[in-house]
Amino acid sequence: MFSYTGDGKKEGYMQAWTDYPFTRLGDAPNIEAPVRRITVKSYDGDKYCRIRVGRFSEEIKAGYIYQTPGRLGEVPPITRAQLVALKLKESR
Repeated sequence: MFSYTGDGKKEGYMQAWTDYPFTRLGDAPNIEAPVRRITVKSYDGDKYCRIRVGRFSEEIKAGYIYQTPGRLGEVPPITRAQLVALKLKESR
């Protein structure tokens, strides 16, 4: 389940999942990427999130970030309320 971390990572980061393709990780264009666990680090207040996937930091649209493992349309995406809560934790 989607949650805020409290296990040694910066307080306020969120664990989530994505099936967004990352060429840095070897994903090919126009080929379905694997579902990956990610850490959501920040939200820009509009539609983009800074995430950590593997060893890399990337920025992707929030619509590609899910509460549970799965694919777009099959599992619930993170909600605006969850993103706003992350943004509020960032500002503390």
